[in-house]
Amino acid sequence: MAKEFDVETKGKRTYSMNNDMSDLYNVISRAVEASGADHSINEKLTNVLKRELVDYVSIAHLKTKLSVLYEFEKNYLQLIAEYKEEIKFASSLQEDLRKERAKFFSETLKEVHQTLNESQVDNEVASKWIKELVGSYTKSLDLSGGLVEEHTLDTIACIRAEAKLNKPSIEPGNN
Repeated sequence: MAKEFDVETKGKRTYSMNNDMSDLYNVISRAVEASGADHSINEKLTNVLKRELVDYVSIAHLKTKLSVLYEFEKNYLQLIAEYKEEIKFASSLQEDLRKERAKFFSETLKEVHQTLNESQVDNEVASKWIKELVGSYTKSLDLSGGLVEEHTLDTIACIRAEAKLNKPSIEPGNN
């Protein structure tokens, strides 16, 4: 968590800082001036304080960001574990469809062509029939592919929606 620094001046005004460097520099300068220190060392003291506090604030802010990133990744890993079976199912559907398409064009089509030749079907008729078969089968595979893609996108949408519900924030107190 990022720490807040409060500095009171003589006028009892309080300046809160949330990792904003320009505000930090202003508060440091005002605090040094309000401290009543000798003006000859004000600039030196201000610079030393700035360096020390900036390093501290930067480290605290970095820790906050890393904490948020860790929570985000942890949440996603939990969601992936939760949706493991759905992810496997979508992956296997896609793989099966690719295999079926490859098998059709590398084996089945050859077998159909060979059977038509052996049956002594006229070349023109066989060609037309094969062309229609390829068109019909391709359309069927494309429809199946569309359904698989839709299922995959729905699964991804569910995971993203759940991830947004538990989305960590960098803002203090909003985790």
